[in-house]
Amino acid sequence: MPAQSGKREIFCSLSYAALNRLVIHASGGANEHRERWVAVLAPDWTPADATEANGAAWPTLGQAVWALRNGRDFADVMRLVIDLGGDTDTVAAVAGGLAGAVFGMGGIPSRWASAVHGRVPGHGEKVWRLADLQQLATALDGGVQQNYDPGVIPRIGPTEVLPGIWAGNLDGARHSDEDFAVISLCRLGEPFPHQVHRMAYIADNDHNADLDVMLADVLDDMAALQAEGHRLLVHCHGGASRTGLVLRGWLVREKGMSVEEATAHVAERWPHLGLWNDSFTAALERVAARSDDEGHR
Repeated sequence: MPAQSGKREIFCSLSYAALNRLVIHASGGANEHRERWVAVLAPDWTPADATEANGAAWPTLGQAVWALRNGRDFADVMRLVIDLGGDTDTVAAVAGGLAGAVFGMGGIPSRWASAVHGRVPGHGEKVWRLADLQQLATALDGGVQQNYDPGVIPRIGPTEVLPGIWAGNLDGARHSDEDFAVISLCRLGEPFPHQVHRMAYIADNDHNADLDVMLADVLDDMAALQAEGHRLLVHCHGGASRTGLVLRGWLVREKGMSVEEATAHVAERWPHLGLWNDSFTAALERVAARSDDEGHR
């Protein structure tokens, strides 16, 4: 992915410049650490060049940046650093932060992000889950941290729209049978009770970063869950636009339909389909083009 490669190089260059200023400022102008961080941030540095165990500051930074330079995506970056062994939790924490800055929240596989939970220092025994952490991230970025309450909305679905794949809106999914494997495409408010649950937040506007990556991730998860024998339930807040994106994407990628055929097929079976988001249709056209290219190889 050339665009992602360019983003990584820009990020690494900015990190180099930021460290230079930070070290000079912290040491009152002294350059006692400069030689070490210059070495580990060099484009040709590899983990084999480390002179200390990877729990130490400089090899940790070097390995994290090395993985960022060489990983195809967020998941690949994390695999690279974990496969190095040693102090993997420390190196993976640094690499994850760097990779998150480059690839964005949408680049984190939903099967990983959906399971994230834990406690935040200073907040007692509260267990923070994905939605809470997204709100915290918004606050740290200068926004307002507040609990999301979608209120009560009339239930739509679940309805079987495609073989083995049901659709619904937020409350239709929330109150569905708990043996569904739920694919959520919007903010939830209170957590769902379902044991198998994937959350991939897609905004119903033109401002999704890496929409193609997020859509591919959702479709990959759906294929894996269906192969395991799960009934799938796809939903967004209203069950219209984002839900329709994924249902149509499934037919385009998995069944070889054109975007027009997939749209007609879903519309006939799901009257709540929303088609107002042109960026979603454009993303589906790219899915179709990639499927055509792969079919001709």
